[in-house]
Amino acid sequence: MAIGFYFPNKAGATTSWVPLRQPVFPAVEPVDYPEQLRGVTAGGTLYVQDKGVKRETFAVQFVRLSATDQSNALAFFNTVRKSFSVFEYEDRNAVLHTVRWMNDFDFQFVIQGRYSGTLNLRKETP
Repeated sequence: MAIGFYFPNKAGATTSWVPLRQPVFPAVEPVDYPEQLRGVTAGGTLYVQDKGVKRETFAVQFVRLSATDQSNALAFFNTVRKSFSVFEYEDRNAVLHTVRWMNDFDFQFVIQGRYSGTLNLRKETP
């Protein structure tokens, strides 16, 4: 299955990017509870306060994209303006996720007109 990025959503996309070259697998999809306060008392008792909500992220790594794919990715990045707008990401299993782009646009030139980079996406809870 091909992955894709659709703004604002797949059904009514005004801008989309479906890479010609698929990302590197395995895909990284960690789940974390990032805001927890932890402390140990003098007697060795552990206290934990959960202050955050579950956060799911996707790290989508591309290797040796063509210059066309790189410029299409940049156009999509400029449309969603990094984390400002949410959009839909269709994963390798054809499941749609509402996400935000969390990292800089950093597709490095690697060799013979090819670019590599990683997208860090944060899943938004409805």
